[in-house]
Amino acid sequence: MLPGVGTKEDIKEAQNNGGSICRIATHCTEADVSIQHFGLARELGLETVGFLMMSHTIAPEKLAAQARIMADAGCQCVYVVDSAGALVLEGVRDRVAALVAELGEDAQVGFHGHENLGLGVANSVEAVRAGAKQIDGSCRRFGAGAGNAPVEALIGVFDKIGVKTGIDFFDIADAAEEVVAPAMPAECLLDRNALIMGYSGVYSSFLKHAIRQSERYGVPAHQLLHRAGQRKLIGGQEDQLIDIALEIKREQHTV
Repeated sequence: MLPGVGTKEDIKEAQNNGGSICRIATHCTEADVSIQHFGLARELGLETVGFLMMSHTIAPEKLAAQARIMADAGCQCVYVVDSAGALVLEGVRDRVAALVAELGEDAQVGFHGHENLGLGVANSVEAVRAGAKQIDGSCRRFGAGAGNAPVEALIGVFDKIGVKTGIDFFDIADAAEEVVAPAMPAECLLDRNALIMGYSGVYSSFLKHAIRQSERYGVPAHQLLHRAGQRKLIGGQEDQLIDIALEIKREQHTV
C-alpha cells in the first residue's frame, strides 16, 4: 500500500479479508510517511514489509538511513526496490550491504528487481550474496516495464549456486508456462522502451502511460521516457508525460 493512497482503514479491511502481510511502499527519501501505517500493522499482528522505491536515486548510506526509519517504526523487512530496473550489480550489492549493516538483527533486508536492463536475476544474486533474505520475482516476468525478475529463472539459478528456497524448479517452470503465460494479456518485453527506462532510470509504471501519450501526440514513447528520466520524475508524476509530449512537439515545429 501507498500511504496517502491507501489508509489505515484499508489495512484493517485487508486483514479482515484474509491478508496476513502488509507491504508499505514510499519513495526512497520519504520513509517517514510510513511510520503510522507500520505501527498499526504491527498492532494488528501483520507481518510488515517496507519498500524503498526508486532506490537507485540515492546513495547507499542515505538509503540505509531511510531503512532505519522504517525498521524503527515496526517494519520487519526493508526492501531495496529497483523500480526502474536501473541498478547494475555492484549498485545492488552496495545498497543491500548498507542496509544489512545498518539494520543488523532489527529487520531483514529484501530486494525487488526489474528486467529493464536484463539484470533482474543477476541483481537478485548480488543481493543474496550481500545479505538479503527476501527476494521478489514473478512468473513469466509478469510486472511493469520489462517485468520483474522471472521467479522460475531465479529458482533455477539459486539451485545452481546452492541457495535453498524450498521451491521446486520444475514445478515453478511448469506453472509459469502452463498457468501464468495463458493468463497474461501480453508478454513483458525487453524492448527499446524498456531499455530506455532502465538506462534513464524511469519508474517502470511509466511505460503504458508513455505509450498512451505517444499515440495521442504522435511522439515516440522512448523519447518521452528518456526525457522523463532526465527530469528525474518519480511514481505519481506520470501526468508530466503530457507536458513532455507537448514540449517535443513544439521543438519539432521550430526545426
